[in-house]
Amino acid sequence: MGLNEILRSLRFPTKQQDIIWLKRRQKTSPSTIAENLQVSRPYVSKAQRVAEQRIERLLRNTANVSRIEISNLSGKYGFAVGYSPMHKSKTYITYSPSFGVHTWFDHIGPCDECEMNDECHRILRMLAEEWQVQIPVSDPPTEAAAYLFDNIMERLNWS
Repeated sequence: MGLNEILRSLRFPTKQQDIIWLKRRQKTSPSTIAENLQVSRPYVSKAQRVAEQRIERLLRNTANVSRIEISNLSGKYGFAVGYSPMHKSKTYITYSPSFGVHTWFDHIGPCDECEMNDECHRILRMLAEEWQVQIPVSDPPTEAAAYLFDNIMERLNWS
């Protein structure tokens, strides 16, 4: 696949596709979504399918660019798990309509000393809210991320 083909295939879901995708991930029925958005049920199904395909491509591309060896991936849930030989760590790739694609490297570190501490907390809180998971507010991002990602993997039966 050439660069132009790759770039054409790497499109984020539209705002409406994101809404439908997130509501379906949260178990809202297609008929309820269709009624709330004033669209047809087939439209909801097609938008969901397109969103999942786009999200899967984004996750795969992120893994490829970062040289992450994927073990599990789901466009339906916007979540991938793999291993980064470069960082020698388990790695998580997430998709969210709120912040797009994000890569998390499993590590233990002094989060209080990191300039990204507040940003990591913010993103983890948004992700936890989307997944409807209560994460400990006082935990450093590395511990909160481990708790959240373990919970997600358990839900997906990837444990």
